[in-house]
Amino acid sequence: KNLPRMSGIKVSSKALGDFNEMKKKRTHKFLIFKIQKNKVEVSDAKSGDAKLNPSWDDFVTATCNEEEAAWGVMDYETKKEDGSILNKMVYISWCPDTLPVRVKMLHGSTTNTIKSRFGVDKGIQASTKSDCEEGVLHDLLGLRKK
Repeated sequence: KNLPRMSGIKVSSKALGDFNEMKKKRTHKFLIFKIQKNKVEVSDAKSGDAKLNPSWDDFVTATCNEEEAAWGVMDYETKKEDGSILNKMVYISWCPDTLPVRVKMLHGSTTNTIKSRFGVDKGIQASTKSDCEEGVLHDLLGLRKK
């Protein structure tokens, strides 16, 4: 279904290209995106480099900065109870409660654009780091906590 893009903020073609590289070529485990000059741009590609084999905790640390809102998208992989591997694109929509109302509204209204442009539907809306514990993600994905 087509969700309204209320904020008018678009995902830049470079950000979309970087995301597609991550998805197809597995160049990164995750990318961090922020609104810059009225477009969604990649703000951190280094932390999620696949060569570094970053963890969920690395992803949360890179995404969750108390000073600004961001979206992190991760190519998440974990072992299921039956031993098979679950591989899923997931996101964190990070927006601390301490940010100004205008920033929170812009971030919230741009989240649907992020989800639709990147085709990720499983994600966590977070305003504190405790919202981003791996167990929260496991519940969202229908997995039991380790």
